[in-house]
Amino acid sequence: MPDNAPVIDLPADLRNMILKCPALPSLPAVVMKVIDASKDPDIGLAEVSDIISADPALSAKLLKIANSPLYSLRRTINNLREALTLLGLNASLTIALSFTLVKSLKDDKAETQDRDIFWRRSLLSAVIARHMGYKLGLPNLEDLFLTSLLQDIGILVLECIDTEFYQDNNNEPMGHNDRILLEEKKLSVDHSTIGAWLLQSWNLPEKLYTVILHSHEARIYDAGAPNAELFQQCINLSSNIADIWLSEQQADLLRGNLPHIKAILKIEDSEFTEFIDDINNLLPDVSSLFEITISSKEARDRVLDEARELLLERNLKVIKQSEQDRKQLEAMEEKHKDLEDEARRDPLTDLFHRKYFEHLLEEEFENANLNRWPLTVAFIDLDNFKEVNDEHGHLIGDQVLRDIASFFSNHIRQTDILARYGGDEFILMLPGSTNEVAETMLTRLLKELRNGYRKDTNPSTVKQTVSIGLATHIDGNDFDNVKEFLNAADEALYKVKETGRDNLASY
Repeated sequence: MPDNAPVIDLPADLRNMILKCPALPSLPAVVMKVIDASKDPDIGLAEVSDIISADPALSAKLLKIANSPLYSLRRTINNLREALTLLGLNASLTIALSFTLVKSLKDDKAETQDRDIFWRRSLLSAVIARHMGYKLGLPNLEDLFLTSLLQDIGILVLECIDTEFYQDNNNEPMGHNDRILLEEKKLSVDHSTIGAWLLQSWNLPEKLYTVILHSHEARIYDAGAPNAELFQQCINLSSNIADIWLSEQQADLLRGNLPHIKAILKIEDSEFTEFIDDINNLLPDVSSLFEITISSKEARDRVLDEARELLLERNLKVIKQSEQDRKQLEAMEEKHKDLEDEARRDPLTDLFHRKYFEHLLEEEFENANLNRWPLTVAFIDLDNFKEVNDEHGHLIGDQVLRDIASFFSNHIRQTDILARYGGDEFILMLPGSTNEVAETMLTRLLKELRNGYRKDTNPSTVKQTVSIGLATHIDGNDFDNVKEFLNAADEALYKVKETGRDNLASY
């Protein structure tokens, strides 16, 4: 335990009951390995790959989640290396820990209706906390998912000690707040303290169990609070919000949580239904990943309908329901689904924009250094493009840019990444390509473009050529950083421009 870790104390008799409880699951070896790896700041891609690939089911899960709507990646991830690289080591380990912990804690003989509700609620909380963090722009979204997933694990502990601990006189399912009151009455502590103590004893990261320890605090922060406070807030609220999908009192719960969700996310009434719809759209994929039916389509639709009705009630004085309003709301909801992908793209060509491309290039550059395989980049610059705009106008110029983007997009590999780098300049990344392979392919494309590309206008015809500058890392050159790498490709492009354009040169 770290020296500055919080002291989590339980009554002696309760602690002894937990330690002696035969029904309490112990963690399998793969979980312990993932926990140790997640706490090692120097762990590398190969070591993480070895841990995860040793469990074929876990490898498959990681690939599946990398290709799920949680990440909305443009290209399909086909192998574990790509998944680890694009997700990042920390996120990959946290995802692996989520899967392995749920599997080990679910695989027992005490599966009951209450236990099924527990896992449905836990996964709902995890999805909600992660999405709130995403909306707030918080880092380490997978930490949010795992922390929320385990925040009520103390309930499982108490049920392992005494299967009838939560039974009331009516033998009916007990609400979350009622559970807390019963725990404090019987034990003088609630399940958040018990859960934090257990996770600390399992040597999980301090941040995780510290947040769980404070998960029942009622304080509400706004979107301008520090990240650590917003992280805590997402956990604290997610559990209450999850009940919306599970309770028969959906309208009351929506009404009670609406002010908190608006306050922390800084959203208007009209955006509240978008938030509910986002959660609905994520649940089927998370259900499939964890092999648990979290919420039926009918239940999800009912929650969204209740949310819409609540907003109509709140705005009855200024909004009249009509077919036009319904269509407008549906259009807004559809637009919201596309925002995440649009934020990464250039609106004219639909290619990745420069900022996101540079983020991907940093990852691939690091990966190339780690594994010593080649990485090539190519600047593609349209020749005399100013003359096209001057002679034919910017509308034709824009169409030429779109056509050139489409031409190269349709002729590169699925693993290659093309982006718009500037006004009339594109950039292409070719992972795993040597300079010779890249030159051969791009020389062929230059010829095809030179002989076949034409953009008909009225009454003129535009013939567009391009100049290409190549640089390859780990194949004749070893660059110290991405900036030097890009400068080399830019120098090669400059050579082509000096010697007549419509050609290719390598650094």
